[in-house]
Amino acid sequence: MPIYAMHRHAKRWENPDAFDPTRFAPEREAAIHRYQYLPFGAGPRICIGMAFSDDRATAMLAALLQKARFAPAPGREPYPLARVTLLPRDGLPLKVQLR
Repeated sequence: MPIYAMHRHAKRWENPDAFDPTRFAPEREAAIHRYQYLPFGAGPRICIGMAFSDDRATAMLAALLQKARFAPAPGREPYPLARVTLLPRDGLPLKVQLR
């Protein structure tokens, strides 16, 4: 199953290539079919680390965003590279400003 392609399919997502965290907001969550977004797979073989990953990501983001602001580095556009997981080719340079 080509997860990268599914997550960017124009028939399933409005403006699929845009970074839009609000598409997963609680009030919009009901409109997303269970098998439309599969970052951890689905069904009986869903990744056992999903709950742990969600908890850790939330805790890390909360800690980081309290202390700093992050913005893309000027002139450096991230390019997605699909491997076992999705990662940015050549890393993800950021401009970090402490609060």
